[in-house]
Amino acid sequence: MTVELQPLCGPLTDEQVGWIVDLYGPADVEYSSAQYVRHQFVENPFGWSVNVFAVDDGRAVGHCGVIPFRARRGSETFVAGKLEALAVDGAYRGRRDDGGSVATDILSRLYPLATESGTEVLFGLAALPVARILVRAGCHLVATNAPAYTCVIDTESFAGAESSWQRKFVAHGLGLAQRAVLATAGLSLPSSSPDEQPNAEDAELATTLDGDDRWTVSGADAWEWFAGSGVLRMLDLPGDTGSRALVRIDDSHATTVQIVSWRPHRSSLRSAFRLLAAAAGLARRRRAPTLRFQPWRGGADERLLARACTLAGFVRRPEADLLLYPDAPQANEVRLTPFFYVTF
Repeated sequence: MTVELQPLCGPLTDEQVGWIVDLYGPADVEYSSAQYVRHQFVENPFGWSVNVFAVDDGRAVGHCGVIPFRARRGSETFVAGKLEALAVDGAYRGRRDDGGSVATDILSRLYPLATESGTEVLFGLAALPVARILVRAGCHLVATNAPAYTCVIDTESFAGAESSWQRKFVAHGLGLAQRAVLATAGLSLPSSSPDEQPNAEDAELATTLDGDDRWTVSGADAWEWFAGSGVLRMLDLPGDTGSRALVRIDDSHATTVQIVSWRPHRSSLRSAFRLLAAAAGLARRRRAPTLRFQPWRGGADERLLARACTLAGFVRRPEADLLLYPDAPQANEVRLTPFFYVTF
């Protein structure tokens, strides 16, 4: 096997979009759609991406890309890049005698290519096996201290079909207790339009509120791109105890439903509990394993919703750590928001 690396900084061709679909689609159902891949890699606000393909005899056998993001540090904006769609054909996986691999070859070429193309910092979120590969190629892990509140919705999905009966028992008991709090509050009212598309005014719900010297990603800086992903929806609850909430709902496969941000008509615990009950009902209908809320805006309404999560028995769990490149002080000072990952 003779593998050649093909680097590219610019828009992808239809053939290259198809390569990503073929390589990464089996691992993530979203990527089985050429339209989705094109939205992320070609139709992002910059109109380009940085990619390295591993090719053998005219066929792509490996890939990883960097999708440019508008990031900010206070009022100053700069280009950050998300590491995405790392995949290697099964026949080309594993380490060689020299200790290298196709995956590390791709990443070792990709990291400097992206920074040379004007990307100040690269970031990624990955499960531990993939994170190890990213670290071997030069990334480093940075703890973000960004906990999320979690409610168990579907016990089987949360625990996993192969889990022990003890894990399933604990998951069932936890979910039952959490849902009982919401149900006994008498607030399980259906949402008026759970699948409503976000509009231009909803960009306010994607904006960071308080000043911070750390760098971050604000959804309002690329609102049309995030809103056009098909993943973000608005949950609209009428009345004095109602609210309008930005939620992540992915119909392509069963996944966590996430409350990204909310704006109550009147700030009160009743409004917060009503939103949690409606969002939990939405998650049940989609058989999502969990309902999550990660505080990130820092406002009074967000603190109120976090308090409601605590009272409802939501479990406070750490969010995934970030993988960053290069290893620089300014890169390590990061404030995680859902817009680092929410449409992926």
